[in-house]
Amino acid sequence: MTLLSARFFCEHCKKETHFLPIQYAVALAGVSRSTMYYWMDRRWVHWRELPSRRRIICKESLSHQPVPEPIPPQTFRPKLSDSVQPRKLTRN
Repeated sequence: MTLLSARFFCEHCKKETHFLPIQYAVALAGVSRSTMYYWMDRRWVHWRELPSRRRIICKESLSHQPVPEPIPPQTFRPKLSDSVQPRKLTRN
């Protein structure tokens, strides 16, 4: 399968690389279009915007595995109603 691409200098890779239209980058990466935009928003893939306002994806950056953002630890704070209250034992 031959992919349509153009060579541009990638500011992130610091070298000339192939750039692909989004539909080809999606097919090559095996992800949905929305996933590709998600990666673009997080700068997990490199892209540039053409004068026509169409965006193209750096093929080199597709070979890098995206690193998910760390999930901040959350402190568990039980509700007062969930806590166990000590009681006195009584005889009936």
